[in-house]
Amino acid sequence: MTSGVCMLCNSRYKGAGMGRHLKSCLPRSLAKKTEGEKDSAQPFFHIEVRGFYLPDYWLHLMVDGDATLGTLDQLLRDVWLECCQHLSVFSSGDGDLEMGRKLKDVLKPGMELLHEYDFGTTTELLIRVLGEYEGPVQRTEPVRILARNEAPEILCDVCGKAPAVQICPECKWSGAGWLCQTCAATHRCDEDMRLPVVNSPRTGVCGYSG
Repeated sequence: MTSGVCMLCNSRYKGAGMGRHLKSCLPRSLAKKTEGEKDSAQPFFHIEVRGFYLPDYWLHLMVDGDATLGTLDQLLRDVWLECCQHLSVFSSGDGDLEMGRKLKDVLKPGMELLHEYDFGTTTELLIRVLGEYEGPVQRTEPVRILARNEAPEILCDVCGKAPAVQICPECKWSGAGWLCQTCAATHRCDEDMRLPVVNSPRTGVCGYSG
């Protein structure tokens, strides 16, 4: 399980531990900011986003209840997903959700959503709502990253020793696509087709380069 640093207090935790930590750290941080400003407080949600099939990639976010699903979608594209302006969708057990809906009209603690980006080479994300709080209005930052996983180490498929820095899409599906710097220099496939290894569940997919 990958680790990350809480951006509120600089403490380091692994993925599951970060969620537990933020359940106490986030309310304390919001309480300090809203002290004496109760009239301007508004609802916020603490959500966790993970790669559905790659849970070593995770984000903890604080999202403004007045922000829309489209705003959240744009943050996920900016941080993890965007490569070729593919379509995307949020869905729940009741079906697909409109991007224009406000988060406060959709989210509630304990619920889960699925986010899918690109309906050809799809990247799927699981979104869990961990808590609902009140905090000051954040008009310029409606979605804020509270913590993010540090890049997992992926070893070279050829030598099995050094960290991979490039991906050969032609060889990835046969189990030899992850390449360290040394093995990449002698790899037989077209160098122009290779992709960089990046800290995202979309690494090595489509044309994603971070």
